[in-house]
Amino acid sequence: KLGIVKYDAFNEMGGKLSFALAMLDNNNTGWIINAMHSREGCYTYVKEIVKGESYVELAEEEAEALDKAIFEDG
Repeated sequence: KLGIVKYDAFNEMGGKLSFALAMLDNNNTGWIINAMHSREGCYTYVKEIVKGESYVELAEEEAEALDKAIFEDG
């Protein structure tokens, strides 16, 4: 299952070059990769998902990607 959300991580950046990507198995266990693009570089973060839940707080875009992976068909 996949869910992706593209967004602008910083006000000075446009084009929605940042993204949060949720990758889950049929038990809703997997990973969220968040890549934040800025003028200085790209920062990537990985958060583990177990049965649809994260042990650490998710950013708004990460939570949206997780919901898409869990609830949307396709």
